[in-house]
Amino acid sequence: MVAKAFGAGSQEDLAALIGQLNPVEAEFFLKKLEAALRKRKIMLSGYIVAMVAWVVGMVCALAYFGMASGSAYWVFLVPFLIVGVLLWVFGTLAERAGRVPEPVIDAPVVADPKT
Repeated sequence: MVAKAFGAGSQEDLAALIGQLNPVEAEFFLKKLEAALRKRKIMLSGYIVAMVAWVVGMVCALAYFGMASGSAYWVFLVPFLIVGVLLWVFGTLAERAGRVPEPVIDAPVVADPKT
């Protein structure tokens, strides 16, 4: 069912499969699906922001390296550090957005055997 949700089938097939679930299962599945899509969106945004930051950082590093007198090779490591921090931050945000609490299932109340 998850493969159908991420493009391996039609939306009608997915709707039919969700229609076969009971209401609690369907609600849980839809929450998981929304969380997975939200997580993908955040991760994709993080990749794009990191690529732009890398390009801008490398251009700035090249400009600094050209203007600096003496050894300034370390400046080319800074864009990679920035990319690492950005990917870590967006990954953490995506993991938080992708979490869905487990559904509360109403279990039957069992009488206390001591009474």
